[in-house]
Amino acid sequence: MKTHLKIILLFLSSSFVISFISCSGTKISTNTKDLKKSKYFRILADAYDDDIFVKLQDDLGIDPKMERYTVTIDIRSNEPFQQIVLFGDEYNPIRFNWSQLSEQVRKGLVNWTGTNKENLE
Repeated sequence: MKTHLKIILLFLSSSFVISFISCSGTKISTNTKDLKKSKYFRILADAYDDDIFVKLQDDLGIDPKMERYTVTIDIRSNEPFQQIVLFGDEYNPIRFNWSQLSEQVRKGLVNWTGTNKENLE
C-alpha cells in the first residue's frame, strides 16, 4: 500500500513539474533590437508608464482618457491606408489609421522597449 502511495505521489509531483516547466505565458521578447524592428506588435499601455500613452489618446480623440488599455500596431504594409492602429481589446477594438498619430507618438511606439510590448510577427 505504501509503495502505491509513493508511486502516485511521485507521478503527481513529476506531472506538476513537467507541466509547470512546459507551460509558458505570452512570449514577450526581451531583445530590444527585435522590439524596435517589429512592425506588428501589441502594447499593454499604462498612462503612468510614459506620456506617449496619453498623447496617443489625444491624437485619436479618446475622451475620457483611459489609464490602461491595449493598443495593437500593424505597419507591415507599405501602403499607408493598410497601416493600422487597433485601440482596445482584441474582441472589439476601434480601428484607426497609423497616419492619424503624430510623428512623436509613432516614433515612441516603435521605439518602445518596455516589458509590456509584445512582438506579434
